[in-house]
Amino acid sequence: MQILNMDDVGTSPMRKYALEKIVQVMNKLNPGNVMAGNFDVDLNSYARVYIIGFGKASFNMYAGIRDRVMGKLSYAGIIIPDDEKHDEIFPELEILRGTHPYVSNLSVESSIKLLSRIKELTENDLVIVLISGGGSSLFEIPENGIDMDDIRRISSEVMDNDGDIYVLNHIRSTLSSVKNGKLARFLYPASVRAFIISDVVYDNLNIIASGPLVKPAAQVNIREMANKYINDNRLKNILAEKAVSGNLEDKYFLKVKNTIILKNLDFVNSLYSNLEGEKINLGSNVNGDVKLVSQDITDILKRLYNIKGQGFWFVCGGETTVNVTGNGNGGRNQELVSRMMEYMGKNENFLFISMGTDGIDGKSIAAGGIVDNSTRIDNLASYLENNDSYTALSESHGAIITGRTGNNVSDIMFGFYGSTNNNF
Repeated sequence: MQILNMDDVGTSPMRKYALEKIVQVMNKLNPGNVMAGNFDVDLNSYARVYIIGFGKASFNMYAGIRDRVMGKLSYAGIIIPDDEKHDEIFPELEILRGTHPYVSNLSVESSIKLLSRIKELTENDLVIVLISGGGSSLFEIPENGIDMDDIRRISSEVMDNDGDIYVLNHIRSTLSSVKNGKLARFLYPASVRAFIISDVVYDNLNIIASGPLVKPAAQVNIREMANKYINDNRLKNILAEKAVSGNLEDKYFLKVKNTIILKNLDFVNSLYSNLEGEKINLGSNVNGDVKLVSQDITDILKRLYNIKGQGFWFVCGGETTVNVTGNGNGGRNQELVSRMMEYMGKNENFLFISMGTDGIDGKSIAAGGIVDNSTRIDNLASYLENNDSYTALSESHGAIITGRTGNNVSDIMFGFYGSTNNNF
């Protein structure tokens, strides 16, 4: 990964230092490298080996183990975003396309085609499944009778009403024939090894890509969720009718093993260990509305500075939510850094970065944003009211552009607060 507009956003030595640290960690924790280091499968134990994958990191995950599986490979296919590009070409790998963040007919067609390549599985076969963020919309086959337009409208209403990834994926699972453990039923009786890159707070296996290979957790009250996050009564009734009991036979999961190989906390810890000087690790699992998160982070930093009495680097991670009321361009990371400007005093020394590790933040071409005490955004309140944080930041050297990174472990929040030393 590289920052394509470093000349625009790296306007000071401190900014350049911070942005370069993020690039170093992103490249170190590339899914290919991590996948290679965690692949512990004895392929000689199986008659046939299949690989399927879906998500923003599935190409790089496959690349990391390609040399080790070629000798036993019966089929390899992945579903990636329709705008994701790769310079490398693997002749044996079928690359199918889907859409994100909303599921589409393209996603469904690719999912049906992917599963059609795996036929007549036996207990002597192995299916390796590569799962990463974006999988919920890229890999989907609806339950019988479900209309794709309904799924899109339901997903859109949940996101617009401030529903987080937990709510969205529970609802998606209700309407799907491959989520919430149902893919395990399709792959039975083969052995299944799933390697997973987590893009959700708390790394809940039932939520990542809507838990296609995880035995369903306790029954969730879908009707209650629908009433809270969906406005259209007809859509509410569809969800109520399709709500499933969550009961799948245990036999489907006896030969399934799910392994998380990379998560947000890995990025937070790696970035923290790579920093010089006074620093603090605020951990992962930051979540909630950007308005509250920005204020909470600001309050924490000010209290820590009062205790420490000197400036310090800080790092944390997670995934916030935005209640979209405007029609501007932006995303949760850019809105978070913009709102930090509201709470930081004009005379305070600070730097704050928030960016999505997938390289795409909401409805914009940016990965996230960067601001500091030199940032000046006229009419900031107006931009925020219209959810137009990308325009605000792009006009003030604050929109970080990387393009798709081939990774996805939620968001990284990183910066400096307090007095600086002579190194910057």
